[in-house]
Amino acid sequence: MRRARYPRSAAEILGSVPPQDRALLLRLGLDLEDPVHAEFFVDGVRAADEAIADQVRWERERLG
Repeated sequence: MRRARYPRSAAEILGSVPPQDRALLLRLGLDLEDPVHAEFFVDGVRAADEAIADQVRWERERLG
């Protein structure tokens, strides 16, 4: 899997999580104020971003 050309910063990712989603994550045991939890969350979002970018590239190559 290729890395995204311009990955979003951790601050940008964490700042994009709305309060209601933060509350839900907290109820599920993921406190985004905890540095370890925040790093885990950011890593997951970046992995998802990369997977989506790979899928888009694959579809463009296939249809191109």
